[in-house]
Amino acid sequence: MSGFISIADLVDSGGAPLMTDLTFKQFIEIAQGKDSKIVDSAGATAQIGFPENAKDIKTWFVAGIRIDVGAPGLSASIMEAFGQIPQIRLILQPVTREPNGGLKIHDRAAHIIFSFIEKKSQVQETCLVPMLSRVDPDLQPFRAALSDFVVLRDDLAAGRFGGVPIVTTGLLDVHPGLKAPSQKPFRDQLKTILEKHLKSTQVSAMAVMGIPANGPEPWIFVPMQRRSDNGNLEAFLSPALDGQAFEDRAKAQLLRFFGAKKVLPGPRTDNENETMTTCFRLPDARKGVSTAELINAPATAERTIEVTAVIADPKKSHFFNTDCVSCHTETRLLRTKVPGEPIPGIAEAVLPSSRWNVRNFGWGLDSEGFKPTITRRTATETDEVVEAANILLNQ
Repeated sequence: MSGFISIADLVDSGGAPLMTDLTFKQFIEIAQGKDSKIVDSAGATAQIGFPENAKDIKTWFVAGIRIDVGAPGLSASIMEAFGQIPQIRLILQPVTREPNGGLKIHDRAAHIIFSFIEKKSQVQETCLVPMLSRVDPDLQPFRAALSDFVVLRDDLAAGRFGGVPIVTTGLLDVHPGLKAPSQKPFRDQLKTILEKHLKSTQVSAMAVMGIPANGPEPWIFVPMQRRSDNGNLEAFLSPALDGQAFEDRAKAQLLRFFGAKKVLPGPRTDNENETMTTCFRLPDARKGVSTAELINAPATAERTIEVTAVIADPKKSHFFNTDCVSCHTETRLLRTKVPGEPIPGIAEAVLPSSRWNVRNFGWGLDSEGFKPTITRRTATETDEVVEAANILLNQ
């Protein structure tokens, strides 16, 4: 496991853990607690569960790193409403050792989000029910982190890791630096950069995707936010579900393939509205699409292309107006319902092909077992971020 990075091994420049034991404890409690419990119309209950060995922070490893110049999106309309929140996001998955010595990747994942925020913006949208406050970015330390990743890229190209030049241009794929002989020195330098620029106090949000302890489905998604007053994690009331804004079920969403209704609660998205807002819009005021309509009923090829294109477009869809299931299923639905429709920019080997693979970026359960997975949504976000990062570095 020496080539992996466990979240338990990451500390900041002062030696403090990036993910404290308390934060991890709260994460597990929320993930397998009442906030992940969903009851369907027949009274059947579904809830995330973890094997005992996956409740150990040491078993959660970094499966991916996302660098975002501005969440929840970089289009002019999104930034006008939400401001700019630079982030570094770590995708974590539990990997445990089997009795026979083999490794087991569990079909569960976490996002831990480190935000670079200077302060709350002076100008705020007037809302009856606000989703979040507009903030001002802390660009100087974020630019420094971004610069170190650029140096890492250039060092790879110069052959300073393992003595072999590594080019990172081309289709999105497993990072070529993770292959021998550069794997260990590349991993070590990644760890150094993360520990140099991140602190536990920057953790602004987390999310979990998991399955029950005793079955292969459903997949349950729960977003979490960190309270500004006491630093505790809490489940986040989703603004893109069926409008039951203050009920427990609105904090989680599930996807299943066995059962009458396959996506619960039903999405009420807002990704086709002409205006972006930080306010919680009532369902009747929303205008949007979701992949639930493609999952729950037959759809034409044209409609499938139309819906998945909206979901994959970061200028239209983001966390605050689109449900989790949509973002985690758009690529696989397009590939299975419209075979041959091109998905540019991604290596064929990492595109999801099985309905059991709901990973956006990381190790997903596909027809041949767990495999590295990258979706179109990830690729379009990456294109947007790379363009913005180059502008920021040249300012």
